[in-house]
Amino acid sequence: MIGMVQSLNVSVASALILYEAQRQRQNAGMYLRENSMLPEDEQQRLLFEGGYPVLAKVAKRKGLPYPRVNQQGEIDADADWWATMQAAG
Repeated sequence: MIGMVQSLNVSVASALILYEAQRQRQNAGMYLRENSMLPEDEQQRLLFEGGYPVLAKVAKRKGLPYPRVNQQGEIDADADWWATMQAAG
């Protein structure tokens, strides 16, 4: 890579940073864990707020609890939750 420094653009720099972060986590054994260090309810909150930010805002505004997000990243909510989300107000 000597002499090629001027060709290091933002996307390449980002890829290098992400690779290095992943490599350090792998060396620290962080990907070997069976279970997360975060409690299940915190994981679910982060998944819902990060994956469905618009629905999270509406649910919070209406005072609804967040539904579970399944292994495929889909919302696992009953019909009553969806009806309340769709209702005006």
